[in-house]
Amino acid sequence: MARGGPGDRPAMTPGRHPTRFPGYDVLAQTGAWDATTQAVVLARTARQPEMRFFSLAEEAVATALFDHLLAQWDDPRVPVLEMVDARLAEMQTDGWRYADMPEDDTAWRLSLKALDDDAHARHDRPFAELPRVEQAQLIQAVHDTGGDHWHGMTASRVWGLWTRYTATAFYSHPWAWNEIGFGGPAYPRGYLRLGLDRREPWETPHRPDDGGGNADAAAAGDDTKTPGRRSPRRPGTGAAGAGAALATLRRSASPLRRVRARNASAWLLPRGDARLDHELVDGMRRFADDDEVDLVIVGCGAGGATLAQRMSRHGWSVVCLEAGPFWNPDADWVSDEAGSHHLYWTDPRVIAGSDPVPLGSNNSGRGVGGSTVHFAGYVPRFHPSDFRTYSEDGVGADWPLSYEDLRASYERIEEELPVAGQYWPWGDPHAYPHAPHPLGGNGEVFLRGAAALGIEARVGPVAITNGRFGNRPHCIYRGFCLQGCKVNAKASALITHVPDALANGAEIRAQSMATGIELDAQGLLATGVRYVRNGRERFQRARMVAVAGYSLETPRLLLNSANRRFPDGLCNDHDLVGRYVMVQGAPQVAGRFAEEVRAYKAPPPEVTTEQFYETDPTRPYRRGFSVQNVSPLPIVWAEHVAAQGHWGEDLRSYMQDYVHWAVLGALCELLPLPDNRVTLAEEKDRYGLPVAHFAYSQCENDRQLIRAAETVMEDILRAAGAGELMTINRYAHLVGGCRMARDAEHGVVDADLRSFAVPNLLITDGSVLPTQGSANPALTIMALVDRAAARLAAGARSGLRSPAGSRR
Repeated sequence: MARGGPGDRPAMTPGRHPTRFPGYDVLAQTGAWDATTQAVVLARTARQPEMRFFSLAEEAVATALFDHLLAQWDDPRVPVLEMVDARLAEMQTDGWRYADMPEDDTAWRLSLKALDDDAHARHDRPFAELPRVEQAQLIQAVHDTGGDHWHGMTASRVWGLWTRYTATAFYSHPWAWNEIGFGGPAYPRGYLRLGLDRREPWETPHRPDDGGGNADAAAAGDDTKTPGRRSPRRPGTGAAGAGAALATLRRSASPLRRVRARNASAWLLPRGDARLDHELVDGMRRFADDDEVDLVIVGCGAGGATLAQRMSRHGWSVVCLEAGPFWNPDADWVSDEAGSHHLYWTDPRVIAGSDPVPLGSNNSGRGVGGSTVHFAGYVPRFHPSDFRTYSEDGVGADWPLSYEDLRASYERIEEELPVAGQYWPWGDPHAYPHAPHPLGGNGEVFLRGAAALGIEARVGPVAITNGRFGNRPHCIYRGFCLQGCKVNAKASALITHVPDALANGAEIRAQSMATGIELDAQGLLATGVRYVRNGRERFQRARMVAVAGYSLETPRLLLNSANRRFPDGLCNDHDLVGRYVMVQGAPQVAGRFAEEVRAYKAPPPEVTTEQFYETDPTRPYRRGFSVQNVSPLPIVWAEHVAAQGHWGEDLRSYMQDYVHWAVLGALCELLPLPDNRVTLAEEKDRYGLPVAHFAYSQCENDRQLIRAAETVMEDILRAAGAGELMTINRYAHLVGGCRMARDAEHGVVDADLRSFAVPNLLITDGSVLPTQGSANPALTIMALVDRAAARLAAGARSGLRSPAGSRR
């Protein structure tokens, strides 16, 4: 297909639907995209490969099913069938499955056969040969069956399987982007015109056909503002905010030499267009398996990379084993939702319980940097009350340390990321080292609604540079924070701590999957880690071992490391390994506005309120929630819309109003419960290891808290002027599973993150958190590791296996 500008050919929309963005063609902007992203996106418009997964009979059913789900009745069609077939042929699944469902490839075959069986049973004809109305009735019947069984499977889970795959295929295609007015990759150009009813010169105003948009603003052309509407005044301004402004100025103006002296990562990145110094990676120190290094770390995410950087700075010999690749942001990352699938942990996992937690892109990472590569960059601190919830509120657990023990670590990590945001009035009030970013339309909506209700809200805090920091550039507000920041503006451990670790002699050994931790003959001390690399199992000797593999993989590794001393799993004398896993309730409420919101511009989170964070004694539940604005890109938004039961023409109609929707998301502190746990499944992975089985169920306090958060978000959006509302139930951020405590009967590790059972074994990820607060956990994980590393280096090891020191 030719690649011309708007004048060369008409903009394409799938199935020849009427467009509400006349003349708009996102493919006319391909010259402004980086080559890697351009190749990935344009491949979807080229001839697709032949069928490799679906049989001829399955293809006939799937073709008709996909046409109905997406209302594609005419050419040109987005090649959804071919794209889904390719995913299944290459086993590019999301990894997790429900305990009562088969793997995705089997579920597809079974569900297509079941749909065909229904057609034969009711109409005595194959599904593909039925009239459209009868096909639609059979599809609707599956949806309406809900949580009941349909041909041996839960119908709602089959429906989720269908819509998840079809939405990913359809709304990853540039023809669909034309139909909904999405701006596309926008890298390296980015966006300049942020805010309500503002457009770049190359963006086309929405022409509503149902009165749902702002026709006056649309007719005004580029960079318009609705007449008579004032942008919301940022909170904290004026005389009342003078003290806060001064505190922010002090932190913003503090010299960077003290940051560089303890972590030079930002200055070790290359200048210019490259995002990683390959000489630094290629020339890093390399150890042999037989070398007894001072420290071997499993996992190179927020906890593992921070520990590697800190201890290598202290002269320790460090090897960090990472199951995934050593990313090259320029070549490996794309500004594209579907094209970023490889960033997530997609090895098999099984989920169960009365409220099972879907896994994947929202809460797992794979590769150097871990989930910080694709997290949103939102980094609030925990509150002082988070560390004593049992004493103050009678729920959860008290930590073996206090907020005051972490304050200095919080400040150090905030400087190194660095964090941008307004002065923070909640918890322990504090300033941030960078000023807040400008607001997009979604943030403006939030502030407008909050102000109308008297709810205090603030801009930030995000680990995204607002101005140059070392060799890292300013954010360009393109909205792809969750796909790996190709700009290097958003913090990830890959750029905030790995470069300095390498410069100080650490080895990051990628593509190395840890399979077990070995102990000495007496079963007292760890001696190293077994791992698989290039198809061979190997063993790295070490004086100390740290595990930073995430709240599912860390318990799984310990359970898979059972031995004669620990028959039920390493460090599991008291049956605590894998227990008390927590996930934040993260419902989202969306509102449709007359103005163009274009939420995809600017970072996904911009504005927050923590006004509801603490326990309110007048409420029937304990603890609380925070509210942020969130900005789903087209695929995720289509999944949300489909989850409300919209499909076919209804789905397409909703999606064509994509630029008019604003979305708020809550983080709800769901309580730690002992039966929410990770155990080992019977199923095994490609390494022959039992996979993680994660069972999760909510308690009544959890349900009440989630409902309260939804009500607050609905009120804010209505107060901001929303018409229709849409509420989406979901989860975010797993923590717990190896909780810290004051003694071995109540926890797996102590306040210094050292295990009670094996004194030279550390756990340095979010699995150690006893409670989770209503805040994103990454900053707290890194602060805990900063504190533990300082104490470890200062000699708080009880004399066990002292490091040999630097041998460089």
